[in-house]
Amino acid sequence: MQSCLIVDPAPVIRKVASRILFQMGLTVEGVASGDEAKAWVAANGLPEIAIVAASAEDPAGVELVRHLRAEAEGRPTVILASIVESNLGLMTRLRRAGVTDYIYKPFDRSALEGWLTPFVQAAGTSAESASASAA
Repeated sequence: MQSCLIVDPAPVIRKVASRILFQMGLTVEGVASGDEAKAWVAANGLPEIAIVAASAEDPAGVELVRHLRAEAEGRPTVILASIVESNLGLMTRLRRAGVTDYIYKPFDRSALEGWLTPFVQAAGTSAESASASAA
């Protein structure tokens, strides 16, 4: 089963997203901060998909994306930035840090599933390829 880490300071976002992602077949963990996310990754390993809240006012999201991308060490890890608005400066910093794509808050079930479905399939294909090549 694929794993997903949700990093967002808002408990309601973590709860709603966790339920939707669980129903999509993912194992989901939610944490409130970048420090908690780093501790979770150190203890559990890098998830196949990470959703990181980011804002123009707080550089922590960009820093976490950079950290997760470095931890991936070339493995095909999907890192999605969860943002409130299309801010070109923030989106550019996130892209340079290694984000795969963006999702927009607030979201509903259909929007979140629409954004994530291609990445869930891609992460599953990559994980299966890695297992097959290791065997």
